Amino acid sequence: MTGDSVDRMAAEWAALAPSLDVRALHVVGRVLRYAEHSRQAIVAALRPLGLSYGDFDVLNSLRRRAVPGGVNPTELTRSSLVTSGAMTARLDRLAAAGLVERGQDDRDRRAVLVRLTTAGEELATAALDAVLAADERLLAPLDEAGRDQLGALLRTVLAPLDGA
Repeated sequence: MTGDSVDRMAAEWAALAPSLDVRALHVVGRVLRYAEHSRQAIVAALRPLGLSYGDFDVLNSLRRRAVPGGVNPTELTRSSLVTSGAMTARLDRLAAAGLVERGQDDRDRRAVLVRLTTAGEELATAALDAVLAADERLLAPLDEAGRDQLGALLRTVLAPLDGA
């Protein structure tokens, strides 16, 4: 039999329970498989830089926000993929590594602002380059039109889930 692992699963279900409608498996199964391959590729791209995906997300959220004085940790949590419970520990670790620094907010002395150090900015740049290269390898089978089409389709199915 030709095809991929999802085709094989669907064929096995068809043989076992022909009345079972597994058409959704052809999409969701492949999205899950692709997500796992993507996760593995990104983790592998970040490993030589000594970063976890969560570290990468925080560093590049700070870089992307580009606020000169720094970002409030609560705002940073909202713009990253890290939970608030994990943010404090992650910031402690990144600060100990010299990648971020905390400072007082001049507008509210009780508040803390977090910003990238020069080393953090450089590592965030290198990490983003590595992740984007991994993304390009993952999408290599698609031409630009295929990428646009896949992106649009995924946006459509994610919109109601993400509350957009």
